[in-house]
Amino acid sequence: MDSFNSYVVASSRILGFYTSQVVRFNEIHPDLPSGVLQANLWTSLVNKGKATVTLNAKFGDDFNKAYKELVPTLRRDLKGKLNWSFQAILAASFLIRFLWFFMILRYGFFSSIYTGLLQFAVAPLSFIVCVLRFCTNGIDCIFHYIINCAVSSALPLLPFSVPTVTLTMDLNFAVTFLAIDFLLNCLVYATSSDAFGVKRFALHVVYGTLNTKTYFLIVFAALSGLKVDVATVLITGALNLSFAKSGGRARALRALGLPAFPVLFYCEHRLGHCPGVYPHAHKQHHYLHDTTPFDAHIYGSGMNEEFFWLIAEIIPCLLSRPATLFPYFLNLETLYVSWTNKGGHTRTSEEGGHILDYDEDNFHADHHTQHSSNFGSANFPLLDFYFGTEAKRCTTVDKVLYQLVRDGGGGVGVTMTRRGVKEE
Repeated sequence: MDSFNSYVVASSRILGFYTSQVVRFNEIHPDLPSGVLQANLWTSLVNKGKATVTLNAKFGDDFNKAYKELVPTLRRDLKGKLNWSFQAILAASFLIRFLWFFMILRYGFFSSIYTGLLQFAVAPLSFIVCVLRFCTNGIDCIFHYIINCAVSSALPLLPFSVPTVTLTMDLNFAVTFLAIDFLLNCLVYATSSDAFGVKRFALHVVYGTLNTKTYFLIVFAALSGLKVDVATVLITGALNLSFAKSGGRARALRALGLPAFPVLFYCEHRLGHCPGVYPHAHKQHHYLHDTTPFDAHIYGSGMNEEFFWLIAEIIPCLLSRPATLFPYFLNLETLYVSWTNKGGHTRTSEEGGHILDYDEDNFHADHHTQHSSNFGSANFPLLDFYFGTEAKRCTTVDKVLYQLVRDGGGGVGVTMTRRGVKEE
């Protein structure tokens, strides 16, 4: 009981840090949490090749100080509690994941969900990490099901019939999906990645596949027999992409008062690397030094960060009418994110990168070798430069040079310059 209380206290401290800091990102710049600042900076970069902004330095200092104080506090909370090595946690977590898979096949999802919960017995702090991981992108999943439900309800009301093509989520579907995913990983590695050597590459193939694809073992087992209407998938995906590209999602987030993805991801990701917390979940994504497409998932996550995502993939589909809802991972935008994440987990020394390389300056690849830097999204690395967590020798990301200078009056002057643009 004493250990349980210690983990509850530690988890509450992590959650307290997260909730207290996330709501303060407007102190950096009023338009940062809404995503407006990011959009304006990129518009300026596209049109002028250069963008400038002044940020408030104080919050960065406060955030780093609070994080620095959190680490020893957590160590005191957890001293002497469940002193399992990372390897022991990893082995037990894999055992639980495979046991859960077989229990689902035998007894069904709802009767075996307690097996999946055993994860939190061997890695207690993975619970709060799972919560934060879902908080970062969970709203996207909610939007998916809202649009999916609307499409499923509207199609029968149309004055014309839509051709019905139905796929069944069975063994053939699962094998085909995983085989295509494997081949795409091979394609990205062969065309975009530095050579890792046979043994090193084989380790990434085996471990990366186990870490990322056991997720789908649970989903496919739980949703075995689910009918998926292809028209519903395509229309839902098209509307979801349109909703995002037109700015509808950003406006919805602002209306709900929710921070944009870069803010949530930076906080979640940095906490995932916090000493004491790291071995319970996110380190599974970093077990091997460096990265390949085989280490990529829908998002960059370790196996023990996925519990609530598995719940979100499975339960809505099981509770809905047949051929109504389909899992989030099949949304066209999610598939696209999963695809780009393969290139985002690729290291290349070739200048200019490759058409399939979404990390040509190795921003995220360097995160996989240095671990304590480059926590932010490669789409908005400004937060790492602001907080001072950029990797050593990291100055350019996605062809944009970042230069930050404190002005002595509490401000941080930021200049972003596209590669190839001459200084005036």
